[in-house]
Amino acid sequence: MKATKLLFALPALLALGACNEIELGEKPVRPVQVWVASKAQIPGPLSYSGQIYARYESALAFRVDGKVISRNVELGERVEAGQVLARIDIRDLQLNIDNARAGLRAARADLAVARNERKRVRNLFEKKFASQAEMDAANNHFHTARAKVKAAEAQVEMAQNQSKYGTLKASGNGAITQIAIEAGQVVSAGQTAFRLAHEGEYEVRIRVGEQSVQMLKPNQAVRISLWADDTALLSGFVRDIAPAADQNRTWLVKISLVAPPAGLKLGMTAKVVFAPDASGGFFWLPATALFQNNEQPAVWLVDADDKVRLRNIELEQYLENGMLVSGLEEGVEVVAVGVTHLHPGQVVYPVPYTGKAHHAVSLKDQTGTGG
Repeated sequence: MKATKLLFALPALLALGACNEIELGEKPVRPVQVWVASKAQIPGPLSYSGQIYARYESALAFRVDGKVISRNVELGERVEAGQVLARIDIRDLQLNIDNARAGLRAARADLAVARNERKRVRNLFEKKFASQAEMDAANNHFHTARAKVKAAEAQVEMAQNQSKYGTLKASGNGAITQIAIEAGQVVSAGQTAFRLAHEGEYEVRIRVGEQSVQMLKPNQAVRISLWADDTALLSGFVRDIAPAADQNRTWLVKISLVAPPAGLKLGMTAKVVFAPDASGGFFWLPATALFQNNEQPAVWLVDADDKVRLRNIELEQYLENGMLVSGLEEGVEVVAVGVTHLHPGQVVYPVPYTGKAHHAVSLKDQTGTGG
């Protein structure tokens, strides 16, 4: 009976399209595409390629200026904590030590003079042959000379420490992943000489797009396989998600490996597989089904009498091809296309969701006759 009525309404349907209401008797009917909620329709896992990195990397640099006289390691070489990586010419540093020591000797000599002078003035002051002002001046001269000695001692210690800074050592066990100096090169204090990837914890770094980054959550479990051996599955979890995109509009995601296998090499290619969270009664819906009900996410449900009503939902995850929501029941019909022109209690004509937001619904879709 419904199909017969819609056949008479065909001219109006073709003229106005599916987004316009059609008068059938006394009630306006709007064709809408519907999706039947089912847990079995949750999409499969997504995968991304990445590389193995050390979780901790250090930029190693000399703490003083100087000319490099030796570099003792090569790119990719494994090193141990305390191993000498490079040296710079310390002859200028040795001159600084000599200069500081000379300053210390001069300061100590001044202190000796100030001590004797204070002793002499004190004897005169006690015999009433020197004034209080002279006594105060002698005391001040002595304290100043003693402070200069302490400062000179600190200069000597600093110069001696700087001479030790002429040797650059590894800060931990790991591998050299970058070399930025060569013998004969003049370097500045703080200029990166090496990058050291520390042993211990490893991670996979991937880059994901704007839609995928919304699916990921910190500590979310993932599966990892290596290109060198894709039969061995490794466990991991999302450790960090970059707060901002790069120039290519992708986000850096760091995946920590749980119990990495022996023989894992930095730079290996890895595949990270993560699936939408299907626990807790979640359902997949097309993104076009989302509606706002007083700033609350909602969808339109189609009842058995073809009338629509609003149902508030919880938006759990955005997916690349839709979204995961909770707050529905298995088998309910959800309006997937045409949600913006509905009102509670409106009569609609539901047709299956096609995956496209068409502006017209075919006669075959509405009548099942094919014309």
